[in-house]
Amino acid sequence: MLAGHAVVGAQGAWSGEVIFDVTPGQANQGQWDYLPHTVTYETDGQDWRILEQGTSFERIWLGAHGSPTHHILFHFLGHAVELEERCSGEPIAQFEWGPVPCPWSIDASRSLLFVNDGPVRYELKERSVRAVKRSGWDRKHFGLPRGYEPIDKPGLAALLQSLGRSID
Repeated sequence: MLAGHAVVGAQGAWSGEVIFDVTPGQANQGQWDYLPHTVTYETDGQDWRILEQGTSFERIWLGAHGSPTHHILFHFLGHAVELEERCSGEPIAQFEWGPVPCPWSIDASRSLLFVNDGPVRYELKERSVRAVKRSGWDRKHFGLPRGYEPIDKPGLAALLQSLGRSID
């Protein structure tokens, strides 16, 4: 579980995959469709990739530990867009599976891992951990794939709103 963490700065670059189940925070029922059911975190010790599953659209988060930015890739209803976001600072904790990626947060007790995502907050509960040798990852696994159009937050909000109107 998450209690096996150490302070950031511990040596060793763990490489592997962690699968989390999602527990909704105080989201109202209308926001539940927006929440992933499962989150898969992958890292080679330097770069990381997060895949959200169980939503009506695919979302992949890509970044590097210590980088000032990360990318969120959205793929839904024929649209593939890339949003670049700033990281809020240095990792605040390190677990057996490495440092916490910058889009995630830890509560004050450092025992709960959660994501603040727009108007909702959800908790990540570790289901499984699997080490993968660094050489076991495809060379391009943590890189930005082709075919995603860069977009900013206002553009993404407008796209989502227009898609919501066209579905109704």
